[in-house]
Amino acid sequence: MKPVEDMGREEMLGRLIQSIEGNTNFGCLSSRYFYQRLQDVYKNVKNHTSPPVSLVGQLLWRDFFYTVGFGTPNFDQTKGNRICKQIPWNEDDALFVAWREAKTGYPWIDAVMVQLHRWGWVHHLARHAVACFLTRGDLFIHWEKGRDVFERLLIDSDWSINNGNWLWLSCSSFFYQYHRIYSPTTFGKKYDPDGNFIRYFIPVLRDMPKEYIYEPWTAPLDVQRKASCRIGKDYPRPVIDHASASHDCKRRLAAAYTLNKKTNNLVSEEEIDLLRRKLEQDQTKASSNKKRKV
Repeated sequence: MKPVEDMGREEMLGRLIQSIEGNTNFGCLSSRYFYQRLQDVYKNVKNHTSPPVSLVGQLLWRDFFYTVGFGTPNFDQTKGNRICKQIPWNEDDALFVAWREAKTGYPWIDAVMVQLHRWGWVHHLARHAVACFLTRGDLFIHWEKGRDVFERLLIDSDWSINNGNWLWLSCSSFFYQYHRIYSPTTFGKKYDPDGNFIRYFIPVLRDMPKEYIYEPWTAPLDVQRKASCRIGKDYPRPVIDHASASHDCKRRLAAAYTLNKKTNNLVSEEEIDLLRRKLEQDQTKASSNKKRKV
């Protein structure tokens, strides 16, 4: 871990927030006491951030999810949850295992998952990225499966916050702009252009040039040899193509949202199964037509 003096403001705030979550979750720090102490600080500091991005804002998010979790029957699942959209998620265990075991072939996603396994903690934006990738962004796997992994591995896991964030990030509730997706190749690059985070958690990519570190499958074979990392041998190829997968996710969510609107969110399991089969048939037909054109 980097010393505090080498951390940027965003990283320091991220680690502080997550350490606060763990301590409030286990009763080591009273959320009311922390709130009052923040008010004392604000009295002496003229320029400070405001909700929702401030520390007080994070406490408000915590109470928001606590309130909704308490007042919503079956808040931790899709079935019987009146605020959760019913979506025909994929049932692909191989893709889920690749995500869980950090073998997606996308270094930024895999590095975050390795950190989660080793440290039991990752930055909140990294949590957003891998949650989006698993659900509405790429793999279209049910959010409950990702939620279970986070609940088991995060040392600061909190029932209300964990379920609330997975509902949010999968666009199953709270947030519905499903066309806004975290890119598994460009999002991490904004904060770490040299890929040092990836090199630390995925040592096999340590010597990969920075222009290929986020997309190593694009590196020429001689570059892969020089870096001692052959894609498909030393590090996996991408389990999906992000461009086509994200396009398909948007198509599936658009259809699911239409069905939920038509039924006032009272979608039966039979209707979900019918929609799933139709979407799969449409995808197969589209793939066949694409092959004919080629």
